[in-house]
Amino acid sequence: MSNYHLIILVHGVWGNSSHLAYVEKQIHENIHSYDGTILYTHKTGSHSGYLTYDGIDVNGKRISDEVWEQTKLIEQEKGGKVTKFSVVGYSLGGLISRYCIGYLSSQGYFDNIEPINFTTFCTPHVGVSVPQSHNFSARLYNRIAPLFLADTGSQFFLRDKVGEFGKPLLVWMADPRSKFYKALAKFKYKSLYANVVNDKRCSWYTASISPDDKVNSSYNKRPENINCKYIKGYQPNVIDVTKPFYYEKVDNLRESSNHRFKWFWKTLNWIKLIGTITVYSPIFIITSIVQRIYNRKRVSEFFQNESNDLLHMYEHEHEVGGEEEQQQQQQYHSSVFADISNKVDDEQETLVEDIYDAMNWKVSHSSTFPPIRLDHNQSYIVEKLNTIGWKKYPIIIRHTKGTHGAAIIKHYDPNFDEGEVIVRHFVKEVFKLD
Repeated sequence: MSNYHLIILVHGVWGNSSHLAYVEKQIHENIHSYDGTILYTHKTGSHSGYLTYDGIDVNGKRISDEVWEQTKLIEQEKGGKVTKFSVVGYSLGGLISRYCIGYLSSQGYFDNIEPINFTTFCTPHVGVSVPQSHNFSARLYNRIAPLFLADTGSQFFLRDKVGEFGKPLLVWMADPRSKFYKALAKFKYKSLYANVVNDKRCSWYTASISPDDKVNSSYNKRPENINCKYIKGYQPNVIDVTKPFYYEKVDNLRESSNHRFKWFWKTLNWIKLIGTITVYSPIFIITSIVQRIYNRKRVSEFFQNESNDLLHMYEHEHEVGGEEEQQQQQQYHSSVFADISNKVDDEQETLVEDIYDAMNWKVSHSSTFPPIRLDHNQSYIVEKLNTIGWKKYPIIIRHTKGTHGAAIIKHYDPNFDEGEVIVRHFVKEVFKLD
């Protein structure tokens, strides 16, 4: 009987399994077992497209079902045995993965399987609220944005409540007493990659689980404003965190121009935002309403299945977990869907980018910037997750403003080429076999 190292790759919001195809390919081409253990990868598909609206918890359970299914497939069809387990989560997929491993642990999955690697790329571990409480636009954004993402939106913005203590899910998942925290702690190697600039979906503080924003990621768009050293062989994309790195403003013509020129650029940004909202907002609003209706129906049906009871996940670790039962999953693997998904993803990124450009223009063109202001829940998440032993890798991508997708080359784009360096660093330096 052959031993297998099962590697699960989990995509993000509005995504599909093809988004992690490049990472999967590099794993197989560059990582080779020395003890005969077979590397077996599986890109998850039960939470594709708008199913990501259904919540981190619901999708975490779906992914755990996929893990059990793949484990049984290896045993029954390949005559093998899963002895090691690793996870790669991209964006929202990192949060779903953390829920998944907590659920798996509650079922005893790791009793005879060794958890090895847990890696996230551009994952908002602290949520996605803009931590700029002094900024009216930021406060407005934090109020409105959750409405467009259904259950996942509430969890993203820490507006949900779970368990007897009524904590937001992400706060409970960071609690050392929770099954999620204890499951994550079991992994031998925990690592994360975080964009330093131009990731408006997942800025530095949340992707890196940082209490501050020393690189000014909320406002700065210019890589040359980051003073840093790089890891040898992976320059100029992967920053060496063992050496100091910080924001250091570099003068340029636009920023030193006269008042009229500054006013012109500020006005242009607002015109661009209004144009974007005019085109995309009706589509997003209608789509969000329709998808929320579908979401309510799906989630209601999900919890009608007794095997999907998740209440035990919000109890302390010593309490007994629930039973597991396989659930039929809806799959979205066609190339047509992948193209549509990528298009929706790109349009949403355009809208988010334009909102940030408009509401932060004044600060991003200033020589000083305000510190981020984490609330109590955000500070708690940062404090507790930083006790778990992460290897953190700040990354800089220059060839595109779409740094979120470029980090893993989620689909073909000639401007995503720097993602090759980042993924190469992951498979060569970070991923471990045992």
